[in-house]
Amino acid sequence: MKYLLALLALFAFVACSDDDPRGVDLSRPVRFDPAAPPAQKLSEHNLFAWDPTTGTFTYNDRVVPYELNTELFTDYAWKARAIYVPEGESGAFHPKDAFDFPVGTLILKNFYYPDDFRDPTTYRLVETRLLVHTPNGWQGRPYIWDEDGKDAEYAPAGEVRPISFVYVDGKTKTSTYLVPQQNQCQQCHLLKDPETGKNYQTPIGPKARHLNRDYDFGGEIGVRNQLEVLAEVGFLTGVPSDLSEVEKAFDFREIAEHGHAHLDDEALNKAARDYLDINCAHCHNPNGVQGITSNLFLNYDNTSAFNLGICKPPGSAGQGAGGRKYDIVPGYPDLSILNYRIESTDPAAMMPLIARSLEHEEATALIRSWVESLPIAEDCAPKE
Repeated sequence: MKYLLALLALFAFVACSDDDPRGVDLSRPVRFDPAAPPAQKLSEHNLFAWDPTTGTFTYNDRVVPYELNTELFTDYAWKARAIYVPEGESGAFHPKDAFDFPVGTLILKNFYYPDDFRDPTTYRLVETRLLVHTPNGWQGRPYIWDEDGKDAEYAPAGEVRPISFVYVDGKTKTSTYLVPQQNQCQQCHLLKDPETGKNYQTPIGPKARHLNRDYDFGGEIGVRNQLEVLAEVGFLTGVPSDLSEVEKAFDFREIAEHGHAHLDDEALNKAARDYLDINCAHCHNPNGVQGITSNLFLNYDNTSAFNLGICKPPGSAGQGAGGRKYDIVPGYPDLSILNYRIESTDPAAMMPLIARSLEHEEATALIRSWVESLPIAEDCAPKE
């Protein structure tokens, strides 16, 4: 374990500049007290160095980067994720739920944009979101970066920023980018304990099926399975020795690079269900706030066709229904509320409610094809 962490730290130290303007010194440890008030400057935590000329992040010792198979869409922002677990502590593996990380754990996600997705020459780091495990539970803390990318300030009130970039198709897109308020973190991270009835915040991404993939850690470590590395460095206990036994979500990079037309029916269904799971099911699940009120469960392992939305009237969509009668009308995406809401950019109708102002065109095309592929249901199909 110590050898692997030492390699990660060595790679970080070599890649880091000697004179970081923020005062970040990767030869020194992370600074994080879970019982203390939020740091006013992100650099106070000494988590990573950022190079705006190359768009690369270099992490401190005990800060391990990772990626998800299918990730949450945020107006096409690029994301760099990492996790810190305090010395002498470790999290517990769970085959389906979020891993149980100890108090003192810090999960970070950087949101940034290249100027041109086809051939980036400059990069803009917009925000860093921290999800920290305090003695009182998990808490979200947003940090907004200054224009020159030197440091980020704690921003509990959030902010809206216009961001323009050239996308892979050569067209310019402009995002009305929302850095969420701290209390808005609960809209996605809040669940209700079915036994006690109490609400609690929890991580979304760090689950076995999302992390079960290879990642290039660089240096001597190279390309390794993320779960394997997290187990070896002591961040996770209970990881199965045979990772083929661990579920794996669909790798959305395949669609981002090649589209979805080549997918067979089984792969199409998996890709669509896994996209809805990571982008919608943090709320729309049996223990999620929206799931409880709407009875729409979009978690990947839901087996109820009705709760998936098939021929189900909306619970409380209001004008968000777009005049449509059912959440999903199999074979008819233009009659399905689900398609209307994920394609809409109207704040009164779109889903998710926060974190986007643009349509995720590759994903909405995928969900359209998936709805079209579903067997016609006589209970809600249009009458000839």
